[in-house]
Amino acid sequence: MLIFAYASLLDPALVRERCPGHREIGLASLADHRIQFPRYSERWGGGGASLGLSHGHDAWGYVYDVSDDEVPALDRAEGWYGPGDPRNGYERQTVTVDLARPDDGSVPRRLRALAYLARPTEPVTPSARYLETILRGARARRLPEEYVAELAAIVVAPSETPPAE
Repeated sequence: MLIFAYASLLDPALVRERCPGHREIGLASLADHRIQFPRYSERWGGGGASLGLSHGHDAWGYVYDVSDDEVPALDRAEGWYGPGDPRNGYERQTVTVDLARPDDGSVPRRLRALAYLARPTEPVTPSARYLETILRGARARRLPEEYVAELAAIVVAPSETPPAE
């Protein structure tokens, strides 16, 4: 199953942990979308990423081929329990992306891939730890420099410091 990763799954270490048998397909963009943080993530301690419509803007990410055996673990990690399940924090949606730089020896083309998109609750700024994970992955996957700079400019939630003793 082709997966379009645009946030933490850009990080090579994280995708290896969650989907050790994945194949790397390549750099891709989703037209008329922008990364946003429409819900709180317990795991990350701040806003969880999603993609929202944004005319004229491209969201960049990376496409992986994940085996059918690994999809259930990925679903759990991404907060998807099943079609229409009220516990879903994220929904699986098929998106059409433009494969701009194939890393699998193929040619640039359009692909249909699965993306996990958040069920919006209330916009929340991401934690510094989460944004750093996204940026580490964006740099490792060689997303366009302008896009990485745009990600780096995202305001993060203030870090909590322990009270002075």
